Amino acid sequence: MDNIDFFFDPICPWAWVTSRWVMGLKDQGVLNVNWRFISLKVVNAGRNYELEFPSEYTQIHGFGHSMLRVAAMARHRGGNEAVETFYTAIGTEIHTRGRSRELVSGESIADIVLQAGLETSLLGAFDDQSWDPVISAETEMALSRTGREVGTPIITFNPPEGPSLFGPVMSSIPRGADALELYGAYRTFASRSDFYELKRAIRKAPSFE
Repeated sequence: MDNIDFFFDPICPWAWVTSRWVMGLKDQGVLNVNWRFISLKVVNAGRNYELEFPSEYTQIHGFGHSMLRVAAMARHRGGNEAVETFYTAIGTEIHTRGRSRELVSGESIADIVLQAGLETSLLGAFDDQSWDPVISAETEMALSRTGREVGTPIITFNPPEGPSLFGPVMSSIPRGADALELYGAYRTFASRSDFYELKRAIRKAPSFE
């Protein structure tokens, strides 16, 4: 059984797809998951949002960063399992149920936290900048393992010394035997120190079913 670090920003739909693949592998007894943070707001801090991104990305990435503050507080109180519970709850609402627009625009996430069985006092972290050093440090950790020209998710095998890769980025969630087959191939690529990149620019919209 492998141990992995999984670095995610909860606002990223591609990370969500990959995380559900990883959760399926966890359920099959293939790996253990240590949930880590990578903020797209921090990753892109040196870029000009007005020129390089659609107009709503400042707000979107800011919301993801605030969600990571809540996740950081959840981990402080309840460990890795609390992060998993929170990410599953908020990701389901944002992506699977398609509530990203209303949540990013300011609707309270209190109901989501309650339904996940977590304390609503975690919401105090949403605007609490004291959690930012934790998020920035883990973002830097992720980028130090892969190089800086990547996004989310990032996976490290058997951390901290094992290999790390950005991705896989997929438009649908592999299940069952398909998930295992992909994991074997992905792990093989990751284990090669001379492997650098595979990429296809044409892709479908993400499906969360």
